[in-house]
Amino acid sequence: MIRIVHLMGREASFEQQRGVMALARGLGEGFESEVVRIGSGESCRSWLAAARMMRRRAGQMDLVHVWDGVGLAAGIGAGVPMVVSMDVPPGRGMTRWLRAVMAYRDVQVVASTATARRICVERGMALQRCHMIRPAVDFGAIASRRDAGLRRELGFTDEDYVMLAVGESTPPANHELAVWASGILNVLDRSYKLLAWGRGGKSGKLARFARSLKQGEMIRLAERTLGRPMDFEKLLPAADLLLYTARGAQPTLPLAMGMAAGLPIVSTVTYTSGELLEDHHNALMTPKATARMLAQRVMSLRYDSGLQWELSDRARVEAFEYFSTSRFLEQYRSLYRQMMEGKEVHIPDIEPGAGTRFHGRAG
Repeated sequence: MIRIVHLMGREASFEQQRGVMALARGLGEGFESEVVRIGSGESCRSWLAAARMMRRRAGQMDLVHVWDGVGLAAGIGAGVPMVVSMDVPPGRGMTRWLRAVMAYRDVQVVASTATARRICVERGMALQRCHMIRPAVDFGAIASRRDAGLRRELGFTDEDYVMLAVGESTPPANHELAVWASGILNVLDRSYKLLAWGRGGKSGKLARFARSLKQGEMIRLAERTLGRPMDFEKLLPAADLLLYTARGAQPTLPLAMGMAAGLPIVSTVTYTSGELLEDHHNALMTPKATARMLAQRVMSLRYDSGLQWELSDRARVEAFEYFSTSRFLEQYRSLYRQMMEGKEVHIPDIEPGAGTRFHGRAG
């Protein structure tokens, strides 16, 4: 039995929380998982309290799996092998911590994108201790049909064309660009509307920005409008298109969920989006991150049903290949076992299925 303690701060991202849930519930026989959340009102009030608890319980665990900087601070003193998972590249401070801990402890770093893994290596972490495991999508929770009732709850009509900004509203997500592009479209045709999740430190600024453009009725912040928490995948049936406007590294799980739902995607070009999306293959992408170009791409896609079907079909197939829960769990099981056996870790590269090969993409 491999006993694993997952450490995660209260402010962990949606992708990190879903990763912990999938592992805690799905690892199966031979594994025992415990989740310790750190923050006010959680299992431990602070990282220091969590660190003291981990030292006291060092003999009751085989491995610590940390998911953010708070978890890392708490897990260092546990004295057992450590896995560090990250959904975006680490900052300079966390990088220094990791390099210091890796010098005297068995620490394996797992990135959810090739970009994050490459940055870890470029910043001095050993290549053989940096790995990539893409996040898991619960395909059973993804609805691909439009939900007219949810649209009405959000204040949209059947005639509205609803664009969903991908993920949480953070500085790298750059959702202000989505508001600006939607504003251009809304001036030309009042049926264009923007839906944002309503989570993230910059969500409130989106509504204020829209009001400054005198287009306050164009945007809805889902959780504020509904008055209740809503998982991101539950918003997908209310949308007609995904708008991905990131200018930096972003967690990829919300985008993967949109791909799985078969929604058409219009996206800016970043290293992260370039791992998953390809222009005129499974999305339309802009060579420059400008509102005008995004608006043009949205208009050209809205009125080309054949192109919509082609892009959505490829995106859906590739989401099933790259983001399956079974793949995610098997890769982590392999990681845990190899660490406990004292072996050099090699994450199994599970072969993609026929759908991906048919569409000409691999790995």
